[in-house]
Amino acid sequence: MGKKFFKTIIKVHEIESAMDFAKKLFENVKPPFIVVADIQKKGRGQYKREWESPYGGLWFTEVFEINTPLGLSTYISIPIMRILKKYVQDVKIKWPNDILVENKKIAGILIEIKGNIAFIGIGINVENEIPDELKEIAISLKEKVCLSKNSIFNEIIKEQENLNDVFLKIGFKGFKEEYEKNLILINKEVTIKNETTINGVVKGVTEDGELILKNKNNEIKISHGTVISYN
Repeated sequence: MGKKFFKTIIKVHEIESAMDFAKKLFENVKPPFIVVADIQKKGRGQYKREWESPYGGLWFTEVFEINTPLGLSTYISIPIMRILKKYVQDVKIKWPNDILVENKKIAGILIEIKGNIAFIGIGINVENEIPDELKEIAISLKEKVCLSKNSIFNEIIKEQENLNDVFLKIGFKGFKEEYEKNLILINKEVTIKNETTINGVVKGVTEDGELILKNKNNEIKISHGTVISYN
């Protein structure tokens, strides 16, 4: 059993963004700590995309010190995936850290690094309703099982506290095999968008969490980007 990693958990009802609030708190609160919000009025995902954050969802930001950012974005999906797998079937990861249930997004993660401090924003659809216009691409846990967001939060944090020491000591390589086993993209043709557009077949990930693509000419390692299609 891992020791308690997060010393402080701050809960608020309604704020603009748990990530922004955590950054302000960082000036006076010593990490590691977590900010949990019932409602985010201006939640955001990767590339500043708006993230619908109504009451009933689980919206929180973790703040802690890291040795290196390498592999963090892929590692952080592992404890969330493990807990969701206890309650629902067909849970997969879409690189780097989207969590899918039945090929629909149930959780997203946003990571920002400031020096050696990681700010990790996590959003999970638990008890919230999914808007009609998003029902083809998103899902809420309540559609599969009746669980409170507080119980899911407690389980995820407990699981992560059991794993963080391993990650901080040896990095993502300790989780690489489990990650690949649950990666929905393995052996699929994908299109990745970053500074350019890259196509290829996913062969796995590196020990630093880079996506390994194979195309006609060579093997490519991708450290960042968005998966815009896969089949």
